[in-house]
Amino acid sequence: MEIVDLEARNHSHLRAAVLQLIGAGPIKQRLCEASLRHLSDIDPGRLPREVAEHFQELMDSLSTVPAAGGLGRIGATVRKMSDQEAAACAVRVLDLYLALSTNGQREPATNPQRQLRLVGDE
Repeated sequence: MEIVDLEARNHSHLRAAVLQLIGAGPIKQRLCEASLRHLSDIDPGRLPREVAEHFQELMDSLSTVPAAGGLGRIGATVRKMSDQEAAACAVRVLDLYLALSTNGQREPATNPQRQLRLVGDE
């Protein structure tokens, strides 16, 4: 029973991170909040192996800069990112959530075959 609760908790944290990322505000602020409030609470040992590997890679990429100026490693790392880099991390969070939600049965958002079309594109 405890394992199921931990798995559900991880899923809940990923969902909350996605909801934080699609909210209002600058992408870097949303990514930092999602990481600190939700992603840092995930137990990677309770994720499926492949998801855990991608999760750990994401968390490593969010903590490459040493803490500085009152910011922890995640805050300092996200501050140094471009908006495009932060958006790419947000997509990775979504991919992790989808993989966990569908047990890998769904195409990840970063699939190069998939292209989004903006309204007005020709």
